[in-house]
Amino acid sequence: LILLVLQQPDLGSSLVLAFIWLSMILVSGIRWSHFFVLAALGIALIGTSWFFLADYQKARLETFLNPELDPRGSGYNVLQSMVAVGSGGWWGKGVGHGSQSQLNFLPEKHTDFIFAVISEELGLVGGGLILFLYALLLYRIARIAEMARDNTGHLIAVGILALFFIHILINLGMNMGFLPVTGLPAPFLSYGGSALLSFFLALGLLLSVHRYREERPDLLVSLEHRGLDL
Repeated sequence: LILLVLQQPDLGSSLVLAFIWLSMILVSGIRWSHFFVLAALGIALIGTSWFFLADYQKARLETFLNPELDPRGSGYNVLQSMVAVGSGGWWGKGVGHGSQSQLNFLPEKHTDFIFAVISEELGLVGGGLILFLYALLLYRIARIAEMARDNTGHLIAVGILALFFIHILINLGMNMGFLPVTGLPAPFLSYGGSALLSFFLALGLLLSVHRYREERPDLLVSLEHRGLDL
């Protein structure tokens, strides 16, 4: 499936699928010897994937290594995003007063580079608040995965955790120039109905896992110490 998505070509979605798959394999109790074999195959796949990438995807990777190679072409988006993030300062320029975003220097400001807009207009404080909310979301998902009643629920929750984590990591990383531009949306920030629907469906599955969680012994002991009738 990952190879089929990669041949679309859709590098971002293939990275998401690969990360979710590896995360679920790691927590499923696979033997380390098997995992190392899969890791070796993955490294070989990454090495050969260059030949399956489209020209614009190769340009994105080259731009990631040095955005100034083509500042008015393939490196333009990354450079403008880095300028927007860096110019926000502590408190930002104010909502609707960002020079890079409001004067349209920053492309795709409502989708791929929405975090750069927030950082420019609300500064480090606004960007830090977004990071805090994302960290809180990931923590809650991890707790639900930890308290799942069975392996199926645990794997579903871990897969959802990986889904949100990889989207947050890649989107924020490409906004700050740490990762190449892939077009992955920021959860609940980037404009897009299909992505928003996917994230809400994932949270719906997660809430189902949480609802039917098993009462763990450590939780029972904690409740008994509080004098609650079980």
